[in-house]
Amino acid sequence: MVVVPKPKQIRSEKALKSAVKYILNPDKTDEQVLTSGYHISNINYADVEMNYTRILARKMIGRQNKQVLAHHLVQSFRPEDGLSPEEIHQIGREWVEELTGGSNEYIIGTHIDKNHIHNVRPDRVLSQVV
Repeated sequence: MVVVPKPKQIRSEKALKSAVKYILNPDKTDEQVLTSGYHISNINYADVEMNYTRILARKMIGRQNKQVLAHHLVQSFRPEDGLSPEEIHQIGREWVEELTGGSNEYIIGTHIDKNHIHNVRPDRVLSQVV
């Protein structure tokens, strides 16, 4: 069984940086073995890259109003689901690919520091910017 709480909106650069730091925490992700990124060249600087994408999109369309920078999503699994952390990480990647249509940047970290393994990620949803 998968539990997915309501996504949190990330509206500031400071909140995005904090979310990236939390998601990629080496103590939670087996020293970042259980982390991935898409359309991100260096996941440790994902917040910077996502912000550059936002700036570029704003310049292209000429809008300067406040927008949601990213969404912070959590996908939790029960211990009795019998899935390995690697399987859960792959499920999370497939899920976010489906949500974004495979065209948006994101990072994902699978946290194994609790009894319930869970995927966390901020997703940059460009359709909200353009």
